[in-house]
Amino acid sequence: MNLSASSPFSAELRLAMDAAHAAAELIFARTGADRVREKGRADLVTEVDEAVERLVTERIRARFPDDAVVGEELSTAAVTSGRRWIVDPVDGTTNFVHGHPFVCVSIAFADDDGPAAGVIHAPFLREVFHAVRGGGAFLNGEPIHVSPVDSPARALLATGFPFKQGKGDLDAYMLLVADVVRSTHDVRRDGSAALDLAYVAAGRLEGFFEIGLAPWDVAAGLLLVAEAGGLVTGWPGDRGEPLQTGRVLATNGGIHGWLQRMTGEHVHRL
Repeated sequence: MNLSASSPFSAELRLAMDAAHAAAELIFARTGADRVREKGRADLVTEVDEAVERLVTERIRARFPDDAVVGEELSTAAVTSGRRWIVDPVDGTTNFVHGHPFVCVSIAFADDDGPAAGVIHAPFLREVFHAVRGGGAFLNGEPIHVSPVDSPARALLATGFPFKQGKGDLDAYMLLVADVVRSTHDVRRDGSAALDLAYVAAGRLEGFFEIGLAPWDVAAGLLLVAEAGGLVTGWPGDRGEPLQTGRVLATNGGIHGWLQRMTGEHVHRL
């Protein structure tokens, strides 16, 4: 697992890896994927989402009963400090419902200094990303690093759209996306912020930008990018950390200044 037993977070990472593997089996089986309800317009949840979150939560509470669990579907906790687990049982639920393979389970352990261990398991892609604070980032057990590209003209980026009410103005956001497309190789909208961040860490994307995100969307991915040598900040003018604000700029570092300037030109409209 590329982690010494002497690491202060080895037990947490092992639990996250084991729980993510069990969760991935449930996702891959797709039992309950056809039982879908809408939390809001285009905001879907399936029986698989809920089953996965129950499984992961039970494993966490069995090993670390005093830790808080912050999950997307079943948790009512809004914990932002102390020992806590941040879980997205199925990131990319709309993809999952439609049979699109860009789907993952994301599990992060965080303390007062932020995410300390994280796992992103994409069962249909057969890829497992993990990272631990101070220990690097890995894909299927092999070290990964961000891309060396330092020119936006040679960069591929990813984003998501603020489709939920109160999460930003979609029309204004699309103007930003258009400007980024004009300045880069292209922009992808893959439908899973966790995997977008993992792809930045693996050097497959040079950057990711989005607003309106929840902690479970990004906790593990932010750690992956940082441990792979990348840079994570909020948007221009933000006063809080991305994990709390839900506004993320994550890059390989080489194009970060440009992305800050680009988003800064549009942020007042969003």
